Amino acid sequence: MGELDVQQSIVKALNRMSLNQKHKLMEFINAMLTVQRVEKPKAILQFAGVFDASDTQKFNDSLKDCAQIDEDEW
Repeated sequence: MGELDVQQSIVKALNRMSLNQKHKLMEFINAMLTVQRVEKPKAILQFAGVFDASDTQKFNDSLKDCAQIDEDEW
């Protein structure tokens, strides 16, 4: 389906929607347009070298407790 087909389908769907549905759709569209997409490689690279080996090991050790689920707690 090409871009023009998608646009035509959207217009057809809009014509079948109530005013309330159109308002909700507009809120959704605005939310999608305002989401800031982070370029993951660049974002993560700013933290390269921040933690030394000792800190990294402490962090890994602390995660081991989180990996276990105490079924009696649920």
